[in-house]
Amino acid sequence: MKSSEIISSTKKCEHCSKWTNGEKAFCEHCGEILDKKYREERAELEREQREGSPMMKMVKIKNSENNKLLFWLERSIQSGQMVLIFLIAFVAIILALLPG
Repeated sequence: MKSSEIISSTKKCEHCSKWTNGEKAFCEHCGEILDKKYREERAELEREQREGSPMMKMVKIKNSENNKLLFWLERSIQSGQMVLIFLIAFVAIILALLPG
């Protein structure tokens, strides 16, 4: 093995500042993600999961994370939307089954 191959296969972790195998996705010492692009994609995915579905994004009250009353108001409205969608889907299924 050449010394350049050894150097290219190791990577310094941004979190614990220790050298680790650069071919792996996670640091051998602290377990954090080594690949910056992967870390950003994972953070974006987690943020999307916290925000919820596109329907839930329609009713977003500012500062609802800080105020419990606004948080519950927002959740109540979103729950009402889900019930309304369920009822519309139920009626559509009933209407589709009637002619047959």
